[in-house]
Amino acid sequence: MRDLDREETYLSDRRGLALELRDLVGTGPVPTRSYPAPHAALGYGEGHFAARLSGLPDWTEEGTLFVLEGGYDLGEAAALSLLAETERVQVVKVGLRPGVEVYLSPSPLNPYRYLRFLLLATGQEEALSEVDRALLEERKRLTPEIPLEENPAKFLAYTLVERIPLLYAPFHRPLEEAAQSLFARIGKSLALTPPHSALEFFLTGLEARHEQGDPLAALLLGEGEAVRLAKEILETRVDAIAEVPAPTGSRLAQALALWYRLAWTAYYLALLYGVDPSDPEVLKRLREAT
Repeated sequence: MRDLDREETYLSDRRGLALELRDLVGTGPVPTRSYPAPHAALGYGEGHFAARLSGLPDWTEEGTLFVLEGGYDLGEAAALSLLAETERVQVVKVGLRPGVEVYLSPSPLNPYRYLRFLLLATGQEEALSEVDRALLEERKRLTPEIPLEENPAKFLAYTLVERIPLLYAPFHRPLEEAAQSLFARIGKSLALTPPHSALEFFLTGLEARHEQGDPLAALLLGEGEAVRLAKEILETRVDAIAEVPAPTGSRLAQALALWYRLAWTAYYLALLYGVDPSDPEVLKRLREAT
């Protein structure tokens, strides 16, 4: 197996995603004007998680509607932008398509950048400062120069090699889909998320699967009674269980800190598989088609 503490393992990172991960905090566009309240946000593709995290409603009849055009929406974002545009509602398009007001280059790390823009645009600078502090604190333990025994992202990546992550974040369910996207785009790895009634699914859908050797690894994100029950149920139903407690802070800062740690985990997982953790060319062609 490849060694994450050896320099040659990182040759697979041909486009330098580790540098983007390390320097993520503080990157992305900033508002150049004020946006009238009330605010709402619709998110697609890369922007979906940010819209959910922001706590903003997804529609408004007045004020400002931010449409996060993160790709893969098959024209829905443009259609809803036209529908929303009235004298009372200002539509602000943020994303990777030509003609948007606020442009971002495509990246699997853009959820942070979309959220940063939303927080600044809606006057939530203190919330953003807490998020950034949480990510910087996480970064101290996650970068490649931190050895395996002190690096939780490296350790978790080794746990997931040749296994399928089963993601459960009861304190913030949108984190599951966001993590699933990270493992797909960066780790080039399939990950599973449970339906809304997760504990019921664990209890019945995975019954006796362990006896057949299914290589599932449950990632329990956060803490609380739901996590405790999930662990109790899954101990006899999956190949391995990894508990990933959230750091201290607000719900928003906790969710972003966990997302950031899983981004590093997906990065190391790609290296263990010997593949480039950056986006493949086929995603560019898919964005152009949609």
